[in-house]
Amino acid sequence: MAQELRRDQAVRLPNPSAQPFVAALKTCRFFAVLFFWITMACVVAYVAAFVTTEWVGLYDVPKAEAAASPAAAVPAAPVAPAATPAPAVTPGAAPAPAAPATPAVPAATPAPAAGTSWLSILENTASAAPLPPNAKSAPIKESDESPPATPKSFNAPTVPAGAAPANEAPKAAAAEAPKKAAPGASVESRKEAGESVAAAAKDAETKGEAVAKPEMPVTEEKPALSPEQKAQYYYDVTVNILKPLRVVGVLSSFLLGVTLFLYLQIALLGRLAGIKPLTSALFFLLLFFATVVPWENIFEGFRVNVFYDFPRLVAIHGQRLAGNTGDFWEHARYFARFFGLPLVSIILLAWSGLQFASGYVESVVTNE
Repeated sequence: MAQELRRDQAVRLPNPSAQPFVAALKTCRFFAVLFFWITMACVVAYVAAFVTTEWVGLYDVPKAEAAASPAAAVPAAPVAPAATPAPAVTPGAAPAPAAPATPAVPAATPAPAAGTSWLSILENTASAAPLPPNAKSAPIKESDESPPATPKSFNAPTVPAGAAPANEAPKAAAAEAPKKAAPGASVESRKEAGESVAAAAKDAETKGEAVAKPEMPVTEEKPALSPEQKAQYYYDVTVNILKPLRVVGVLSSFLLGVTLFLYLQIALLGRLAGIKPLTSALFFLLLFFATVVPWENIFEGFRVNVFYDFPRLVAIHGQRLAGNTGDFWEHARYFARFFGLPLVSIILLAWSGLQFASGYVESVVTNE
């Protein structure tokens, strides 16, 4: 009985001629796995965009509730007193004497503000008032104000020995070198002496003295975004992400189909196992590719695609929020187009990947 079971078992002999084909299949598998995950990420991104639009409401602008704020109390304008009507004059009677006019009340002088000193007002007024024409300044004594006369020799001022001329004194003062503080002086004294702040601070740091560091400028905080600005920001970011993913997804799915076709051809030429699962993987991938191709560029008015138009999705979602929901078939078409078809595509792509993995084990792993 044991011998019969052994006869029925398949015996796999090493195939030295299959080694070149195995090396080629490994290279094809590397690119197939790369294109598979790129395509899967692109499709999942579109599914996530629908979820964030329909159920999360990331791009919905909340309705602003008008807060009834009380109106500011505006003081009413003073109402002028009504004019007294003139008394009726009876024919034949003497006219009544006119009422005496009310004397005009002089305008009240505004009282000084609290805390204002009359002394400061008088001082300001006195300083601003012009001098009278007959006012003369007191004579200045020459002995008190005028500088001492300089002795002259032949109409030229004589300068004592060792003293600088009077007209050259400013030049000599300007040409003087700035004073330098002593090496052990503090930072403040070195600043007063005219030395640079950097040199003073460096000297102070070497001696262990505390040096005041300049204050850092305070950065102003940006104002918080409004709900409308947040929704617009998230919408712009999503559009900028989904547009390139659509192109990358179509190209990667096409390259994945070509890679699987080459893999199947190499396995047939090398007479390797795993042809059945590899063929299934190729056909499931062709069905997936049919859901990815932008058919609107081929057939006019046919917009059903896995990589849908995101602005159109947001527009239809806004109509649903506004109450323009339509009938049951409109709801079914909405969810089938933007959510059902991407899910079907993910299932087809995942099943194709599983079949390819099974064919790889039979064609490569068993021959190593």
